[in-house]
Amino acid sequence: MRGIVILGAGYGGLAAALELDRHGIPFTLINREPYHTFKTLLHEVAGARHDPHTYALSLADLFHRETSEVVVAEVNAVRLSDKLVETNRGAISYGTLVVALGSRTATFGLPGVAEHAFRLDSLRAAMELHHHVERELEQYRQTGDPVHLNVLVAGGGLTGVELMGEWADWLPKRARDLGLPVEDLHLGLIHAHAEILPDVDHQLRAVAQAKLSERGVELILNERVAGAEPGAFILGSGRKLEAGTLVWTGGVEAPALLQEAGLPVDNRNRVDVDEFLMAKGVPDVYVIGDCARFTAAHGTPLPPTGQVAEQMGHHLGTNLVRSAHGRPPLPFVYHDHGMVASLGPRYGVAEIGTHHATGATALVLKDGSKMKYLMHLGGPVTLLKRYRQWLEI
Repeated sequence: MRGIVILGAGYGGLAAALELDRHGIPFTLINREPYHTFKTLLHEVAGARHDPHTYALSLADLFHRETSEVVVAEVNAVRLSDKLVETNRGAISYGTLVVALGSRTATFGLPGVAEHAFRLDSLRAAMELHHHVERELEQYRQTGDPVHLNVLVAGGGLTGVELMGEWADWLPKRARDLGLPVEDLHLGLIHAHAEILPDVDHQLRAVAQAKLSERGVELILNERVAGAEPGAFILGSGRKLEAGTLVWTGGVEAPALLQEAGLPVDNRNRVDVDEFLMAKGVPDVYVIGDCARFTAAHGTPLPPTGQVAEQMGHHLGTNLVRSAHGRPPLPFVYHDHGMVASLGPRYGVAEIGTHHATGATALVLKDGSKMKYLMHLGGPVTLLKRYRQWLEI
């Protein structure tokens, strides 16, 4: 029987695995891809800021001990009673299981959204979205139909706002490069409430809205998407908005296989965990990141962010090392290090505790968080190699 098996190499799973690797604790890491993706930066891929490959780190380059095993496979099911993980490469047994499978974009059963709108939840999806937009620009050049220059993003949370901010910078430049009339370009951001970025301070929301509007983005507020059809979002008010590019960023949910396994989940398939990040009532199974429903001291579940996932992964990895040395686990305590939202490569908004920053200062903070993360992953070599690529491309 295997010892520790980790499902997923996102921010949480990778942080746990790196902690075990540093201490020589044996583990098996199962991931669908042979690389770790900077998922919080996928809007940059969709906006062609850098080469897509700079947003992925090979797992083989991150682990250096014989006790660390990486298996590239798709997780199909978890059999708790047998302590088995079923994959497309066969069944893998475990003694201790760490579930860190991340999340997928939730469409909440809205008709046509899954079929007709793009989602930004993987490196491959971001690349496909970018190629689609390029094809739409070419279609406009061939047909002159302005619908091909209509771009709609549904969801005014962090993902939707950063994507629209990226496109507000890149698309006008790209249109000019191709000799297309920029005045025919239409960017629309649909949000169900009166203000975008609901998780940040009201003043920063107003700044973000003003900056997007200044750059030609139409903010379609207080409107809910009720469904989609080929080339159009249908709003709850009955309006039909046509566009060549439809993107849905309206929320996330954990994989359905967690519920299918019999784990205690909420309405978004997140598993209820205790103060040690163990699934409630299920011994030897830990759940972290977007798959976990951890209720903090203020009484609300932690949000599905990369920051939360990384802290959970690092803490759980530390506890597993403590367990291997016969020491008791420590309860998880989340420390909010703030939020930075980029509105393209030249402007951002940031909230760090009670402090606010806007413009280039906010982007410096975001760059600092990138550098810190790269140092944590692979030390100075990874930092210099990857960060230099971001600067040079």
